[in-house]
Amino acid sequence: MGVSIVIPTYNERENITKLIPHIEDVLSKNSLKGEIIIIDDNSPDGTGRIADKLAKRYKNIRVIHRTSKKGVGSARKLGFSEAKKDIIISMEGDTTHNPDFIPHFLKAIKEGADLVIGSRYLPKSKIINWPLKRRVVSKFANKIANIFAGAKLTDVTSGYRAFTKKMYSKLYIESLGYPFNMEFACESWYRGFRIKEIPITFVHRKKGKSKLSVLKEFITFLRVVFKFSYTYRPVAVFGSLGGILTSVGFIVGLYVVYLELSGRIESRFPLLILSLLLIVAGIQIFSFGLIVNVISKFRKEALK
Repeated sequence: MGVSIVIPTYNERENITKLIPHIEDVLSKNSLKGEIIIIDDNSPDGTGRIADKLAKRYKNIRVIHRTSKKGVGSARKLGFSEAKKDIIISMEGDTTHNPDFIPHFLKAIKEGADLVIGSRYLPKSKIINWPLKRRVVSKFANKIANIFAGAKLTDVTSGYRAFTKKMYSKLYIESLGYPFNMEFACESWYRGFRIKEIPITFVHRKKGKSKLSVLKEFITFLRVVFKFSYTYRPVAVFGSLGGILTSVGFIVGLYVVYLELSGRIESRFPLLILSLLLIVAGIQIFSFGLIVNVISKFRKEALK
């Protein structure tokens, strides 16, 4: 079975010297024909030069050097587009993803899955030494996916995944940063592809520093929330919000009527205006959800 393994790197010289031989060993022991594509964003620590040395040692490695740090999502996109095999595996270059799981991913693909995600949150999964702030960001992102995209998956942010090149060619993904993985999984779910999650052991990096900025990515996730809300579940999201506002407006209106009948109110005008505003806003938001839902269906049909 042929496989392309895509690894974005930025300041990972200490990690790829251990990761690449481990991957090569797994490929050899399992008789897998694989290529490794390393996309380096001009790492100041010389990761690109180390990758070139590894490419000379192993003949199945291609190194793509980029002139600046353009984002992990865009690096993955480039690597996926350069892949020559029918099955692509995406993994991190910081040794958090154990190559020993590669055969498990390929087995699930062989059994019919279009996308296989290595989940950190299945019952048999393990997380070792991962900082609390990273867990919080990950959990938050997964909640976003479940609520606003309707994706019934446990770990949409996991960067360890395998998928068919044919499936990937049918996806439309805009994100270029860390939300790339989340949008990838949600888009696959939305399009009806067969997705399977398998348990993995996730071990926090021992060398180097994470490139994730919690505040920056939190703001990015908020932007992605809005996109998900009108792309994947517009009726559920906007319909619920519109229903809540309309209901509150009716309750306020009923309260005004009660005060009027009981003679306990002198000026009803402000509450009456509030009631009308809430009802009108609720109806408009609900209508917006219906319109976007129709547009979303057209988009889905056009992308088939």
